[in-house]
Amino acid sequence: MSKVKTSVQSKILTALMTGESFTTKQLARKARTDTVNVARRVHDLRSAGHMVYANPISGKRGVSYRIGTPTKAVVAAGISAMRGA
Repeated sequence: MSKVKTSVQSKILTALMTGESFTTKQLARKARTDTVNVARRVHDLRSAGHMVYANPISGKRGVSYRIGTPTKAVVAAGISAMRGA
């Protein structure tokens, strides 16, 4: 019986869906990949419609990722962008 391999993107999404914030290094450890790949997969998640926020870490060079609910202003901006397209 073969073991089903979980993609890096789904591992990152599963971690973020817990509601916690994770640094790039923490997500790389969870997904067993490098930090550059984490940034690419987060971009893919955003393109797929997930609201992944990147908050700068104070005093350090880096970001903390989390999934959240979009504000009314973000939804309104998206709607107006779709109307203009």
